[in-house]
Amino acid sequence: MSVAIYWYPMGTGNLETITMDFATDLQDDDPEVSAATSETIAGGMRRQLYGDWRRIVLLRQHLRPSVAAEAETLRGLRSLHSHLIAGYSIGIAVGSTAAWGGFSIAGYPRGTTLISVPTNKYSVWGGSGAVAVNDEIILQSASPLGAREVHRVIAVSVLSSGTTLLSLSRGTRYDHNGSVFVRKRLFYPHLKMPDDQLDTPIITSSSRGQTFDLRLELREDIQEAWNLGSSGQALSAADGQARIDLDRVRGVG
Repeated sequence: MSVAIYWYPMGTGNLETITMDFATDLQDDDPEVSAATSETIAGGMRRQLYGDWRRIVLLRQHLRPSVAAEAETLRGLRSLHSHLIAGYSIGIAVGSTAAWGGFSIAGYPRGTTLISVPTNKYSVWGGSGAVAVNDEIILQSASPLGAREVHRVIAVSVLSSGTTLLSLSRGTRYDHNGSVFVRKRLFYPHLKMPDDQLDTPIITSSSRGQTFDLRLELREDIQEAWNLGSSGQALSAADGQARIDLDRVRGVG
């Protein structure tokens, strides 16, 4: 599947997009957890969970500078590195319709099978972003009481207001209090480079300069997502993050 990387240079530039025709590998199940655990004399265990995030590892091997499209991708990736080490976020969409995500107005109790999302907050990132039958979606509510779950969509309806109604193949497993962040499973809109990757190159030579490999290891900044959700605004194509500093607005979670 095709891959698109979306970013606003240093947080205030116009939207830039880097594209690749496929990814060699994608890993997105590596958790990072912030929690405090205590044990009782009787052998019991209690845990206070503060939050959990995912690491995303994107691999693409054998990018060829001799191919015009791949040479442009390499130039974009080498330029992207300065943005990442400065602490700004990027979005990654795997699949031509993957750039879809939004926030419900209200929460949902356990057993819910119909989810309502008023708008795709990321529509300018990919005009073809949409949810279709049999797509997998992520439902996520805010920490520390929230949870994350994966579902398959069995029906999609778009109302005249633009609201998308998603019917799930089974009821939700958790109670989700407050707004729920809903996105396609292979869409990762708020990713930043963690400290332990700052000295690691994202591009390496794989055959004496004839081809190059990409390895991006990034971490979700879920607070940035909640800040966008509570802002009441959608991202734009020009100066997308200048209209609201997502790193500094107090959000939910």
